Amino acid sequence: MALRILGGRYELIAFVGRGGMGEVWEGRDRLIERRVAVKLLPHERRDTSGAQLLFREARTAGRLNHRGVVTVFDLGQDPDDGTLYLVMEFVTGRDLDTVLREDGPPQVPTAVHWAAQTAEALQAAHAAGVVHRDLKPANLMLTPDNQIKILDFGIARYMASTRKSSKVIGTLAYMPPERFGDLPADARSDLYSLGCVLHELLTGSTPFQTTEPVAMMAAHLNTAPEPPGQARRSVPAALDDLVMALLAKDPDDRPATAAEVCERLRELSAAPPALGTENHLSGADMETVTAPLTAAGPGAARTPVRVPGTAASTSTPAGRISRRAALQLGIGAAASAGIAAAAFTLFDHNPPDGHNPPVDHNTPDDHNTPDPRRRWRYTTGNAVMSSPTVADGVVYVGSTDGSVYALDAATGKRRWAYATSGQVEGVPTVADGVVYVGSTDGSVYALDAATGKRRWAYATGDKLEGMPTVAHGRVYIGGSGKVFALDAATGNERWVVSCDSGLELPAVADGVVYIAGYKSVTALDGATGDEKWARRASDSGLDTNAEWDLEPEDWRFTSPTVADGVVYIGSSKRVYALDAASGNRKWAYATGNKVGSSPTVADKVVYVGCSSKRVYALDAVTGNKKWAFETGDQVEGAPAVADGMVYIGSFDHDVYALDAVTGNKKWAYRTGDKVESSLAVVDGVVYVSSRDHHVYALEATIEGSPA
Repeated sequence: MALRILGGRYELIAFVGRGGMGEVWEGRDRLIERRVAVKLLPHERRDTSGAQLLFREARTAGRLNHRGVVTVFDLGQDPDDGTLYLVMEFVTGRDLDTVLREDGPPQVPTAVHWAAQTAEALQAAHAAGVVHRDLKPANLMLTPDNQIKILDFGIARYMASTRKSSKVIGTLAYMPPERFGDLPADARSDLYSLGCVLHELLTGSTPFQTTEPVAMMAAHLNTAPEPPGQARRSVPAALDDLVMALLAKDPDDRPATAAEVCERLRELSAAPPALGTENHLSGADMETVTAPLTAAGPGAARTPVRVPGTAASTSTPAGRISRRAALQLGIGAAASAGIAAAAFTLFDHNPPDGHNPPVDHNTPDDHNTPDPRRRWRYTTGNAVMSSPTVADGVVYVGSTDGSVYALDAATGKRRWAYATSGQVEGVPTVADGVVYVGSTDGSVYALDAATGKRRWAYATGDKLEGMPTVAHGRVYIGGSGKVFALDAATGNERWVVSCDSGLELPAVADGVVYIAGYKSVTALDGATGDEKWARRASDSGLDTNAEWDLEPEDWRFTSPTVADGVVYIGSSKRVYALDAASGNRKWAYATGNKVGSSPTVADKVVYVGCSSKRVYALDAVTGNKKWAFETGDQVEGAPAVADGMVYIGSFDHDVYALDAVTGNKKWAYRTGDKVESSLAVVDGVVYVSSRDHHVYALEATIEGSPA
């Protein structure tokens, strides 16, 4: 069944994916009855010049006829809403970004073969006067018959004309030095990007490892990359030389044409002894990986793999771009001074993940408080706002780099990573061997817990930041104004109910789904979605019933927690206990400030964190305060309770361990940034996510603290 028809001809059948270049759909050409790929591009209808530019660029690219280039069949603009679209050949397979993420770097001969195919296709394009401008693994499709096809010719320049990007075109990790200013791109710019891709295919990492844009720009301009052979001994010297030539700072020092590059790669392919016969990076070819390869979406850099005796890339100025070019670019001084450059916006918004970890500040302010031993720390590609979930010896956590990670709970080693096209800020839920997680790309994903392979995905159309809840064979998740119930096995929609905006994660108990938004708390039948009861703020215009049991000025309710027939929920000023069957209020405790965390209930005590920097312990039956502990900043993550201790994170960067009875601090641990999410405590280990890009594993108890 067609979800939409463009130009009266192209049926959109199934959503494929979303990225910085727009949405991709599987489609059907009604006229000649063939399967096609349709790309929908971001566009403001009144921007006629942008549409004209796209049409001009796409027509030029559409004249390309080469087996290594995805063919453009048609283009147009939908008369109803002004959507621009490209109709292309439908290619089955995986892009190289996915291949690297799922399989790791290929064998050296395979990498050479793929690069040679890419160079051959680039030569055909360059001969037709077409420059790609954004070559990267995500734009290189690998078909089932081992054929490379280049995607997105003709789109980069259009994207640079939209409000999503400025005049600098490309993805930072693969961008040639001359593109950081007004110097025009030519064929040699694509060759530099090809050098970055080949470096990544050979080593698992792009040439420069940093998440800071200015530092990345400076590296492209001034830093000599490390030859791939230093990270992988089976890379022959001739291949090292070619990669370094492709990565020359000055375009005049690079190979003159893609045809020359292709020829040199073919010559290497004809000399198998020089290429070696090892499998993927393993055995004697590398040392034990101390920072596992991580996935951060298309265009992201990866953690480098090093062998004994090799050092990190230095800032040796060999091969610098010419002084004249540097002056034209006007970047050197800004980079040296650490000035943030705002002259570009990346097409892929997931930053590189192979960055240098920040300095580890793990000394608490109170030097008389013992410091727990850190078992391990894992680095993702961006801030970690997702709470960890631990199941069967594996830590599952999301990152704003767009990926879901599965880490060995004992060692921190990565087992797998799955990249979405948005940010993963919600908490993964694990049930029956499946990981369920939402992404800001609007989709709910079901992933195999052991392998990370996707079982299904459901596009909600809403930005998902909450945690899916799984019960009775259904997955429940809240969006911006809806709650969705999906079949846990298939992802098929069971029901959708429109509710108050600002929904957080649902709670499920005894077949009832409890949800909360900005101005309401609602109970729904888990099987049908029918409303059982609702409590809405009287000043919202939604309810003027005198039986309203919540204070009118309260708003922005937290995710509910259900225990012993009571729904506990926080608001902008209070903590409430509501009868689960009727919604009637049992008690309310005034905090005076926003309750940021979902309540945690343990041993008849309710624990919550507030924007007032406090953590409260309240009697679950009466609502009376037992104790309060003050941190250095607000607390938004739900407290974790285990073995007589309460563990919390704070925006002050610290993790605290408190006595559950008295609230006395037992220890604190300093991370490198805000701890916004809830902690997980399993088998004597506290798992922590921080905005400093890290996931930590800390000893829950230490010498001198209670067992």
